[in-house]
Amino acid sequence: MITDIQSHGNDQIMLFLDHEQFRILPADFIFKFGLRIGLKVSHDTIVKLLQADEVMRAKNFAVNLLHEEQTYTKPKLVEELNRKGFSQKGINASIEDLERTGFIKDETFARKWIRRREKSKPRGRKMLRLELINKGIDLSTINQVLSNIDSNKELSTALRLAEKQVKRYKSLELHVAKRRLHGFLTRRGFGYNTVEQVMQKVLSS
Repeated sequence: MITDIQSHGNDQIMLFLDHEQFRILPADFIFKFGLRIGLKVSHDTIVKLLQADEVMRAKNFAVNLLHEEQTYTKPKLVEELNRKGFSQKGINASIEDLERTGFIKDETFARKWIRRREKSKPRGRKMLRLELINKGIDLSTINQVLSNIDSNKELSTALRLAEKQVKRYKSLELHVAKRRLHGFLTRRGFGYNTVEQVMQKVLSS
């Protein structure tokens, strides 16, 4: 039986069962579960309280991570929640809630990642795809985001990188410079056609 409900600050309550402290819970659980002094609480209700509390704590932990750093994908958040010791059921429920409310959007993450790369470390589609796969983004989302990259823009990015890089090859024979530039652009994820077009522009035959 609930024998007392005390305010615990920060929108929390301390719930007492049979005159003993039971648990600190979110204050809105009073209305969500109809908690009141004198209420006889069944085992099933206690289980539901504990499960709902874990989901809330997992969600709050994930939201705090997202506020600290906006580079968390869904798989990364799941990894962090597992490391924190939350149950799989609690993790799944909290992640579903965060997705439903728009806190987790892997498409938004992917777009931000591409923009960040464009500004600091430009990459071609192939490398961007690999990086996003390694981040745990699903292929359908990756394909959708990459399809929005304009081919002309990718070509201009590759050309800009090549013009900067080729300055280091001035003392090399042409065939060596071509081989090195080809490797440089390929390693950065640019496709064959893009690489060939850039080679023709920056290195004379």
